[in-house]
Amino acid sequence: MKKNKLALILIGVLLATNSFSQYKIKVKIKGAENQELILGYHVNDNLIPYDTITADKNGAGTFKGKKTLVGGMYFIFLPTKNYFDFLLGDDQDFYIENDTTDLLKKVKFTGSPDNEIFSAYHLFLISQNEKMAKLKEDKKKTEDKAKKAEIQKQIDATASEYQTYYDNILTENPDLFVTTFLKATRDVQIPQTVTGRQAQYYYYRNHFFDNFDVGDPRLYRTPLYENKIDMFTDKILVQHPDTLTKEIDIMLDKTRPDSLLFKYMLIHQFNKYAKSKYMSAENVYVHLGYIYIEEAYWSPDSFKNQLKPKLDRKSNCLVGNPAKPLAMQTLPQDSIGIENMRPFLENMKEQGIELEKEVPVFDDRKTELSQIVIEFMGDFYGYQNLYDIEAKYTIIWFYEPDCSHCKRETPLLYKKFIDELQEMNVAVVCYYMERNIDEWAKFSNHIGTWFNFVEKNKMYNWYNVWNPVANYRYKYDLSSSPVLYLLDEDKTIIAKRIGYEQAAEMIKAIEKEKNKE
Repeated sequence: MKKNKLALILIGVLLATNSFSQYKIKVKIKGAENQELILGYHVNDNLIPYDTITADKNGAGTFKGKKTLVGGMYFIFLPTKNYFDFLLGDDQDFYIENDTTDLLKKVKFTGSPDNEIFSAYHLFLISQNEKMAKLKEDKKKTEDKAKKAEIQKQIDATASEYQTYYDNILTENPDLFVTTFLKATRDVQIPQTVTGRQAQYYYYRNHFFDNFDVGDPRLYRTPLYENKIDMFTDKILVQHPDTLTKEIDIMLDKTRPDSLLFKYMLIHQFNKYAKSKYMSAENVYVHLGYIYIEEAYWSPDSFKNQLKPKLDRKSNCLVGNPAKPLAMQTLPQDSIGIENMRPFLENMKEQGIELEKEVPVFDDRKTELSQIVIEFMGDFYGYQNLYDIEAKYTIIWFYEPDCSHCKRETPLLYKKFIDELQEMNVAVVCYYMERNIDEWAKFSNHIGTWFNFVEKNKMYNWYNVWNPVANYRYKYDLSSSPVLYLLDEDKTIIAKRIGYEQAAEMIKAIEKEKNKE
């Protein structure tokens, strides 16, 4: 008997239909006289109600409809919040008798081979588990070696009895849903002929769904489905975007013949990788997002139109892809040089203020202000292109000098660079994120804050750069600061949005692996 194990959740799930047939499930439940009974089915951890009747004074009633129900694990829910499960396959005209004093052991089915077998299997399983538990307890208690050995033989025999019983069900009932369901509950066994950890792993991965058909909508209507696919993607697969996208695409293809199963699979995977904190998840999310835009027939265009720019922005800077080129202006690498920049900064500021005074309102102000900035950038130390920086690894550190987190972390990163990263042939591009150019006074003052920050922390041994007209926020999907990108020698993105300590450890791990080769 199950007592309120799961909450009833109403969701809009449409069942496949067939107007030429029907379901007719007669029930008689002792202890449920004159009570409301609910027929429903499982979807993962949810109980989905489908039909309702009121039992008569004898506890009897009939669930019926003109449409064939999609198979799966169904239940009958009682007002006491107890329920019992049964299987629904092709046979949808049968009789159930039960008793509320023990819904599991007293249930009887007539006219449903699936459930006659399933019910007998349940009772056998309970008996075998009780027997096995007692044998193991007896073995644990005894000190006699001969007796221990004898009990172990009984344990092995009990396990063999179960296996024989299970195998006979599958052999004798290949066309019944009970066979499909029981197979789906069993893990794949690795043959003894497959040896070596790597070979065993790949066998297990490649055969993971041998007993479980991802494209079977009946298995979706059981408690098994989501746990099975999540175990495969989260625990079995290597968490590399190429591997994940390939295997998820295979699962999506298997569900396409059933539109509702495909809908579930795409939504589930899309939402999961949208929320995941793993770096590789973003690649999968973007990949699935474009599929969603193309194939999510249920989703409104308004959502898709909002989603596409987000995907386009993220696709610019995915892990494993080449970093977008950055053309940057570099600050002088000493205090004297930076101080020599300040008159040019004041001149730039005054030009913008005069421009605003002369023409209070005009459409092209941003263009005019940008031109003043471009002229000011010509006074910098020099031009630097990201792809011209020669280093084994490159860190791009996007930051704002008045951001509290940036003020704390940037000097620590500089110390890490001086103490350790520099010797590992790591270049650091410290990219200053300026204010909005439309707010001219704040924009100009903010640049001065940048100068002060570099001087105060004596950050002269790396690249202090900026380029307010480079659209770097779009190229690197920046909406906050600080943000760290780690690139390899070819400027391919190894990692992003990690801490500098993580970046250092990642570099060490990569180098250690290279030294093994």
